[in-house]
Amino acid sequence: MKILESQNALLSNYEVYEHILDQRKRNKARNRRVPGNVHHVMTEVISYLHEKPSPLEKQEETKNYSPAAISKLLEKLREANLPSELTKGELLSVLNLRPSSSALLSTAIEDMEERFSEDEQNKIVDIIGEVLGREEPAEGEEGEEMDAEAAPSVENGY
Repeated sequence: MKILESQNALLSNYEVYEHILDQRKRNKARNRRVPGNVHHVMTEVISYLHEKPSPLEKQEETKNYSPAAISKLLEKLREANLPSELTKGELLSVLNLRPSSSALLSTAIEDMEERFSEDEQNKIVDIIGEVLGREEPAEGEEGEEMDAEAAPSVENGY
């Protein structure tokens, strides 16, 4: 195998996910076996992308990510008249993380506080949630208190 152009393009987690699923379908249709190490890597990547906190965790049911959704996200962010354009790397991070709050968004966008006001940050988060779907809060995440039995304490030996 010869590498023609190194790092010709960056891929989002969704694109990697779709590529692996497409490869699996092609190999199955041709009754072609892949080497064990390739099969192992493909299986590990798919299982990683199906685990929380990946936005692709429920892709099979929700189908939130699609080429049309990605185009729509980019279009809506462009139409939002933000004072600063997002870089390709920042857009890629937004796609891979699907931030649901300004705090998470700050991990994807460099110098976010200086480039965007709080209202603009919330607008970006709202656009992401509208186009890519919102993360469903896990049980017990809505500010609920832990059960007294489950809470570590001196009495129950933890």
